[in-house]
Formats: sequence, C-alpha cells, structure tokens
Amino acid sequence: MFSIAIVGATGLVGHKLLKLLEKSKLKDFQLHLFASAKSKGQKMNFRKNEIEIKELNEKSFEGIDLAFFCAGSTISKKFIQYAKEAKTTVIDSSSAFRCLDDVPLVIPEINAHTITEKTSLIASPNCTTTILMMPLFELHRKFRIRRIVAATYQAASGGGIKLINKLLKETKEAIQNPNKIHHGFYYGFNLYLHETAQNPFRYSEEEAKMIFETRKILEDSEILVSATCVRVPVLRAHSIAANIEFHNDFTLEEIYEIVKKTPSVRILEDFPNRRFATPIDATGSFDTLCSRLRKDPFQPRTLDIWIVGDQLLKGAALNALQIAEIVINQKRGALCS
Repeated sequence: MFSIAIVGATGLVGHKLLKLLEKSKLKDFQLHLFASAKSKGQKMNFRKNEIEIKELNEKSFEGIDLAFFCAGSTISKKFIQYAKEAKTTVIDSSSAFRCLDDVPLVIPEINAHTITEKTSLIASPNCTTTILMMPLFELHRKFRIRRIVAATYQAASGGGIKLINKLLKETKEAIQNPNKIHHGFYYGFNLYLHETAQNPFRYSEEEAKMIFETRKILEDSEILVSATCVRVPVLRAHSIAANIEFHNDFTLEEIYEIVKKTPSVRILEDFPNRRFATPIDATGSFDTLCSRLRKDPFQPRTLDIWIVGDQLLKGAALNALQIAEIVINQKRGALCS
C-alpha cells in the first residue's frame, strides 16, 4: 500500500492539507502524521479513523513513499535530507529549496511538465506568487510579459495561527481602548510592510521570493518584477493589485477571453454596482478570483488587474495536493507498466 506522510500536521497548512486529502479521490494509502514533541501522542481524525501524531526524527521516513513538508524552512532544511536517503519523494511548501536549479517549482496548471518519474524533491511556490501567477500564465504565453509591478495585501493566515491570534487579540484591544496609541507591527486596525528581513536592495524576503519565483515558474529570466508586500488586518486570503506590461499589444476582449478559459481562475466583477472580489469571496474557494481588468490609460500594452486567492488553499495546501496527485499517478503508472 502507498504510504503518505504529512510533516507539520498540526499547523494551519498541514491541517488544511489533511482535510483536502480526506476528501480527495486518492485511495489505498496509509497516512502518517508528524509534528513537534509537544504534539506527540495527540490524535487527528481521518476518514473515520484516528491517527496518532508522531514526533519527527531522522528515521521517520523509512517506508514512506511521499511526504508533504508543511513545517517551515528550518524543519525542511534539517529533515528533507533524511527523507531523500529513505527514497521518499518530497513536496516542500517552504522556501528552503525553491532557488535550486534541480528542484522544480511547480504550479500544476502551469508547469506540471517539470515533474518526472525521477524527481525526488518538488517545491510548492510562495502563496502570493502562486495567486499572482494563476491568471497571468496563459496571458504570458499569448502576449509575453515584460514587467510586473505588484502591491500585495496579505492576510494573517500567511503567518500561521500565531499571527491570526495576534490580529484577533490586538483588534479586541483596540476596540476596548481606541485612544491608546500603538506603533510598529501592532495589528489591530493597522497594516504594515511585510515583516520578513530585507536584503541589501531593501526588498523584503517576501518580495524577493515573488521576483525570483515568477521568473522560474514562467521560465523567463527577462521578466522584470517589482513587488511591495503588505500585511493587512484580514484573517484569510491574499489580494494583489498588479500592473502588467506585455511585449505584444492586446485588446481587452482578448484578455477576457483568455482569462475566462484559464483553469482554476474565475472573474468576479460587477462594474455598474462597483462589486469586485474580496478576501471573503475567495476564502474557501479553490479558484483564484480576478476583478477590474482594464487597460492602463498611460502605458501601452499594459494591463491592470485585481487578484484574490485563498492563501491556505491554492496558495499552499491545495497546490501541494495537486502536485501529489501527479506524483502518485506517475508512480502507480510506472508500477503497472
């Protein structure tokens, strides 16, 4: 029987992945759950069974065919080497190995072709990059993107349960004492530039990820990307305002025709009533939502677009599961051939 493991099963992404896996069409596999020592011995429900959580260690991957890593870069850098030694195929949701040339960075709708039967480690992209790429990849194939300027509005879910709890706590504090002045990364009725460290060019790690990953996923190192990532007081689902310059000219009718046919993308807009996609609309949706598609009136061959997607689903757990379906079908096909 095929054997699957989730590393970081108790985190937001790991827990969402467990629920998606439970409802998926994947059958006939044994599931193993791993987390830190504090979760050892706890049990999680899966398809009417209780699965005990085990503490992750160097021997955890013996007999495991496929492992999802949903526990952050530190855990991935420490333990993926042991998974590879055990011949376990790894799908990593962290940023630990995305920059390596021999590690495919995969959004299945865009570049599933980069996964082969010999691939042992696959990286799932940054959630914001994934949401940005979904409505753009078919447009890139048709008109070829020259430059992207993006501003993100990122939800607390991107920082895990700790950041969600911080938002809830500080919002309550702000309501109870509205006259108290707070500074810095205070989250109650506030927003702030993404908290990750800045590089020598004054771009945050989150912004640098979007720049590098966009080029790698679209397989075009000449695309110019400028991003400003902002943490906003929203519980779940990221939003992006993007200005896209293409090499080739286009009509708005052509844009709509392509986007409407793009897999896992949905246009949600009502211009007469000024009703456009919001994080609440995207929460729980497998689709990436688009609104306010319009030509830049001052820059030729340039499109403005508003994009919203669920950070925990297509931005993380759903994308990882879609990768796993490709890997498992390849492995089972190889066994049957």
